[in-house]
Amino acid sequence: MCEGDEMNKIKLIYEGKAKKVYETDDPTLAIFEYKDSLTAFNAQKKDRMQGKGRLTNLISATFLKLLQDKDIPTHFVKLLDDNHQLVKRLKIIPLEVVVRNTSTGSLCKRLGVKEGLDLVPPLVEFYLKNDELGDPLVTEDHIRAFGFASKPQVEKMKELSLKVNEILHKYLSKKGIKLVDFKLEFGMDDEGNIFVADEISPDTCRFWDITSKERLDKDRFRKDLGNVLEAYEEIWRRIADWDKSCSAEYRANILVYLKEGVLDTQGKAVCSSLHSLGYDEVKNVRVGKYIKITLTSPSQEDAASRIKAMCEDLLVNDLIEEYSFELEEI
Repeated sequence: MCEGDEMNKIKLIYEGKAKKVYETDDPTLAIFEYKDSLTAFNAQKKDRMQGKGRLTNLISATFLKLLQDKDIPTHFVKLLDDNHQLVKRLKIIPLEVVVRNTSTGSLCKRLGVKEGLDLVPPLVEFYLKNDELGDPLVTEDHIRAFGFASKPQVEKMKELSLKVNEILHKYLSKKGIKLVDFKLEFGMDDEGNIFVADEISPDTCRFWDITSKERLDKDRFRKDLGNVLEAYEEIWRRIADWDKSCSAEYRANILVYLKEGVLDTQGKAVCSSLHSLGYDEVKNVRVGKYIKITLTSPSQEDAASRIKAMCEDLLVNDLIEEYSFELEEI
């Protein structure tokens, strides 16, 4: 990533379900390292998916930078590379704020309401950050009575959450994505200023395609819908308006060939012709096709992901063909 500068990890502060947090040379800053792990239902369901950490890192960075550009204070400082970002070190308020634009998930289960109802105005809920208790829903009276946060802090978190909702809803609508609901966390600096913290990604939001209503978030893992990584990649594809000065050109050399066991009539014809020309040492010929693609991408991993998608969506008939490719920066 062209934004990355050298920054040293000093000590692991915390390891959660989706990321590791490290101290840095600067006591006011920390490094987030996004993991390839997937969890649901308070880590009762677990899996690992290579490339997922990169996608959540890049997606979250894009959203947090967007919010900063709209004068929303966030902990984000900059990307360091595909899996790491530099953030302000904050004291986290022990509450999660959930903003709901459409009824789904635990809301439907808890209240017995129909899924897919538009909620106008948006519904704002608070949950206590406590894995052992299952992050229970709390009211503002609970928050005040037990000192989880002060009244001004609650009001500020609610105000910021609704502003975030307005910004992201408008932005994502233009990308063909419906912002169904999302979770935010907040932290304070030494002066008591409140910042949006943690991450904003398909791990913490529900995204539906506006037209098809296809789920493009962690619900695909929760509900065993499959194609989890592909959903994250689709979100990244739609929002990846990277700075072209930070991108590079890559060349992919793709080989497509028939699977073993599939009759290769063209290969047999070539083999026969070679024999007729006296090349009797040839025992077998398999004929394939060579495709060369040049593309622009913010990273080699992103370029590889796009080439893989092109092969599986168009270039390769996966019933009878296999493929391999080499990728080089040019």
